[in-house]
Amino acid sequence: MMKKILSSLLLAAVCFIIGCQKEIILSQPPYTSRPSIQGLIEPDSIPIIYFNRTIPFFTGSTNTGSLVIRNAIVELTSVNGTDIFYLDSTYDRILCKYFYFYKGTTPILWNTTYNLSITDSVENYTATTTTAISPSTIDSITYTSAFTDIYGEHEGVIVYLKDVPSQVNYYRYEMVRIITDSTKYREINLSSYCIGLDTITITELGRSVYSDQNIDGQEIIIIVEPAYSHYEGLETLVRIQTIDKAAYDFYDQLDKQKLGILNPFVEPTFLKDGQFGNKAIGFFGCKTHSPPLAFVFPE
Repeated sequence: MMKKILSSLLLAAVCFIIGCQKEIILSQPPYTSRPSIQGLIEPDSIPIIYFNRTIPFFTGSTNTGSLVIRNAIVELTSVNGTDIFYLDSTYDRILCKYFYFYKGTTPILWNTTYNLSITDSVENYTATTTTAISPSTIDSITYTSAFTDIYGEHEGVIVYLKDVPSQVNYYRYEMVRIITDSTKYREINLSSYCIGLDTITITELGRSVYSDQNIDGQEIIIIVEPAYSHYEGLETLVRIQTIDKAAYDFYDQLDKQKLGILNPFVEPTFLKDGQFGNKAIGFFGCKTHSPPLAFVFPE
């Protein structure tokens, strides 16, 4: 008798809940756009700085040309003088979009302190970095058809490197490879008419960044799930970026934010104020690369 009563009560509760369902349209709260600054300079390379405005999360597809903050004065100063940047762009043949940035004219030097200054119609933004980061060396690269993380089981490229001792180091994975219009991005067909019948060379960056905290001078193992599909015999080049703390802090927060969006059981993370205080989000830092090591996909 008791079971029948409990079953009846449960059925009544379910019917009540279903009967009380109502679609509620939530209006987006007021949003104040902020400047976004991203710059990662490297010795022997021409520096570029991305200077854009932020938009609300649910904005959807946006023309990249409307995001860039134009007519800004971007300067990079060192003991060797001041490099004045100009607005430039590059065309992404995967997304069929132009991406805009400010570009300098003078290659970055090793072991030099650089002061960034950006001035728009409202504010001046400044930050400093020193290009004295030691590059790492990749010992070997292997492949696994299955490794497990919080999202389940995946294939992975495994990179073994020896941490540079007696330093605080931060690392990021990088692979240079070719793709075609038949390549898939996370199981989605690219089929970009901008690629056409060509093969194009891309740089695939690891989403996560790594610290040598508590493992100084030891072997570091980085496992990365390939974002693009591949085939047996595909030749690639793998390098490890060594980045500074400003870049690490930004990318680490960005990674945790993505995890919070994709996984409801992960605590949400918001991008905190960094080098630019509450004036802008982003970072200005430096990097160096390990010598490239060839890797061929076994399957």
